[in-house]
Amino acid sequence: MTKQASRHYPEVFSYRQVIAAMLAVLLLLLVPINLTLISQQRQAYLQDTEAELTQHLQAAATFLTEPLLKYQFADVEQFLQQWVASHEDIILFEAHTPAGQRLSSFSRDSASPYIINRRQEVVYQGQHLLTLTMSKDYAHTEALITMMRNRLLAVSMLITIVLGLLIWLVFRRLALAPLEREIELRRRAEEEMADTNRELDAFAYSVSHDLRAPLRGIDGFSLALLEDYQEQLDENGWDYIRRIRAGCVRMGQLIDDMLQLSRLSRGEIKRSKVNLSEMAGEIMAELQRGAPDRLVKLAIEQGIEVKADPVLLRAVMDNLLGNAWKFTGKAAQAQISFGRILKDGREICYVQDNGSGFDMAYADKLFIAFQRLHSGQEFEGSGIGLATVQRIIHRHGGRIWAEAEVNKGATFYFTL
Repeated sequence: MTKQASRHYPEVFSYRQVIAAMLAVLLLLLVPINLTLISQQRQAYLQDTEAELTQHLQAAATFLTEPLLKYQFADVEQFLQQWVASHEDIILFEAHTPAGQRLSSFSRDSASPYIINRRQEVVYQGQHLLTLTMSKDYAHTEALITMMRNRLLAVSMLITIVLGLLIWLVFRRLALAPLEREIELRRRAEEEMADTNRELDAFAYSVSHDLRAPLRGIDGFSLALLEDYQEQLDENGWDYIRRIRAGCVRMGQLIDDMLQLSRLSRGEIKRSKVNLSEMAGEIMAELQRGAPDRLVKLAIEQGIEVKADPVLLRAVMDNLLGNAWKFTGKAAQAQISFGRILKDGREICYVQDNGSGFDMAYADKLFIAFQRLHSGQEFEGSGIGLATVQRIIHRHGGRIWAEAEVNKGATFYFTL
């Protein structure tokens, strides 16, 4: 009994990863932008602080010019002291003579790493009177910048979270919910298909078991008639019984073909690398051993490999090459070839022969089960082989078609 391969569908195909990726990209864009803005703001603050410090020094130089000209150095010292006292961010204010001697110095203790130093010369009519040095602590400004940076990063995170929630709600409403419903419908359909397949397997078993029993009875009793009542039967009677027994064999073969078609149509596909060239060579060698007297010219292209189920592909090649062998049975110089062509960037395999061929007007019946384009008297067969081939090819996601001409052979193309 064939088991239906179970498929597993994720709850939703990678929607969480998609949304997370979108938000990550957004965050990666916002963070550098914010850091760039903060860096520019910090540079602007520093420039403003340096300009303010320079203005302070220029103002101090202007104020100290007159006391220096009058040699009122006490006024200079008093000015520096009062300036430092009135500006808490000034941690150092020094005055040096042109010779480098420190005239006055006022400072505060500070462990801050954020210090700006500036110097200003006090000049009167080209004469260098004094050099002023001022240091300012801009830690407060740096703290403001850090606070702004943290707030911007927090706002970026908040924007990302809010946008993520909006995307989630929109995606959930517009795409996710219908997709989940579709997945649920597909899951139910597969469960129903699995139940149907189990019923088909039971039916196939019933066909095999229940039909074979009376078939064996018919065949057995007809054989008994031939053996036990042969003297009472004339030639017509013998012919009728032989036909009954031939019909039993034919019906048994049809039952076997139906079961094989059923199994091949629903069995699980196990893909692996398959060398079709080697497989074709093995099949042709077996056919040649079965009919050593036949002379057939073979042409098999080497190196044809596909990724498919090797068991199912063996059935495909058996049928196609077997048909080529069978329908070239009456050809004077039989030729069978297997190869591939490349069309529109896709690899197409083919099996070609120069046998009896067929009329393309009936090509639509070629892959229908139990439909035959040749009579049983010409070529034996049940008409199930090509139907099996088509189902296997379709299960691999491929396509099969044929081109032929009566008494000039046929070519079967297939893709996987």
